[in-house]
Amino acid sequence: MDTPDLRTADKRLLAEAMEDARDYTISLLDQFSAWTDSVSIEGIRPPAPLQVPCLDIINPPLWELGHVAWFMEYWCQRYRGAAAAPRPSRLPDADRWYDSRHVPHDSRWLLDLPDWNATRHYLQDTLDAALGALRALPDTDPALYFHRLALFHEDMHGEAFHYTGQTLAWPAPDGLGELPPAGDIELAGGEFQMGSSPTGKGFVFDNEKWAHPQRVDGFTISATPVRNSDYLEFVAAGGYRQPQWWSQDGRAWLAASGQVMPRCWRSKDGVWQQRRFATWVDLAPAQPVIHLTAHEAEAWCRWAGRRLPSEAEWEYAALQAANFNWGNQVWEWTASAFAPYPGFSPDPYAEYAAPFFYTHRSVRGGSFATRARMRNPRYRNYYEPQRDDIFVGFRSCRID
Repeated sequence: MDTPDLRTADKRLLAEAMEDARDYTISLLDQFSAWTDSVSIEGIRPPAPLQVPCLDIINPPLWELGHVAWFMEYWCQRYRGAAAAPRPSRLPDADRWYDSRHVPHDSRWLLDLPDWNATRHYLQDTLDAALGALRALPDTDPALYFHRLALFHEDMHGEAFHYTGQTLAWPAPDGLGELPPAGDIELAGGEFQMGSSPTGKGFVFDNEKWAHPQRVDGFTISATPVRNSDYLEFVAAGGYRQPQWWSQDGRAWLAASGQVMPRCWRSKDGVWQQRRFATWVDLAPAQPVIHLTAHEAEAWCRWAGRRLPSEAEWEYAALQAANFNWGNQVWEWTASAFAPYPGFSPDPYAEYAAPFFYTHRSVRGGSFATRARMRNPRYRNYYEPQRDDIFVGFRSCRID
């Protein structure tokens, strides 16, 4: 789309990023709407997009696509402040269908949603209108806030579609690669500014506000996430059957899940394999271990005589150490509960972070499916510790 009147660099780059994100979303919709059957994975046929089962960890694809469009329309065009009613949507029932704040998760499978074609038009129309609104805005960070929020929200859902693909064994490209050589990084510690600065430029989520002094003691942290080969030693040693390595919550998770290895692993004819989307592949020793709960990460650390880093240690290392490899393979569990920074107050999209404080675990870095524009050493992600469907692994610290 030509946007000649977006003269300033920030607005032009933002518009291009929004178009890029929406092109990707629409490509997914076109792929799903054309999908009448799917390949089988060793005799098991994954569900087609309109037959996706109701699971806690995913959304119905048709609902999720419409929600992405609704979110952009709501925050870039309809929102008029907390005290005023929003402007009407271009779809009369859009709020009833797509407002995740008021539409319970399980009910999303039962809604009378627009079909694929109507959803495609809604995605395109809301992008066009948002770009039109962008042209009229001043080129300041506060003025561009909601357009950036909509962009990053769409990027997060783009990654979530990859999670759905892995969960349901849909065919998808895999971006995992081998890690650089392993090793530890010794850091002296000290005081640093944790969080995002209010004088910085660009978008900041409310849970990153604001930078505050944080002290960490000296520590030693691995330069890379843990590899498959490292984790396989724990599995082969019977680590899942030895309760001494597991926390109380970890033992409860083991009893409920019945797992004796990571969820996407198997041993077939004496060869260790892992499922990557719709394909079983031989376990690659130098790739990062992926699809682990925080309980599994902690159990490996106890077995190996190490520990998970705190969230503060992780951010300090990412800012201080040039050879700290992060953000392009797997998300990384930390030992810290997801909690507000001092003086926290929610932004207008108040449901983004605050409902998840203390019940979720802080996760840092980024995965191969995370858009580069979202990767930031101060960016905070968060998941419940039993989640293993996300592209998450971990790194460890030496216990001194």
